[in-house]
Amino acid sequence: MEISRVELCEALATDYAYRASVLSLKFEEAYNKYLKRCEIRSYDNLLQQFQHGNLLNSKSKPQTKLKSNEYIISAPSDDDCEDGVCKL
Repeated sequence: MEISRVELCEALATDYAYRASVLSLKFEEAYNKYLKRCEIRSYDNLLQQFQHGNLLNSKSKPQTKLKSNEYIISAPSDDDCEDGVCKL
């Protein structure tokens, strides 16, 4: 089954927005920012993250709590992130 680029971006942005809500960020704002970041990433890179996140098998709403080994890196602006990788 081939997954379109749009479907990958939407699934990754949705997953990110739910996780960002843990930090009291607005879902829609986080979704739109991540969707914009996905535009500059390659299809292979998006697919790899999608598969790594096991989003294909996720039939329910993504988790709203971070696991003990997860964390979110926030950057002051989109200029700090390039190709989906945030500079520290």
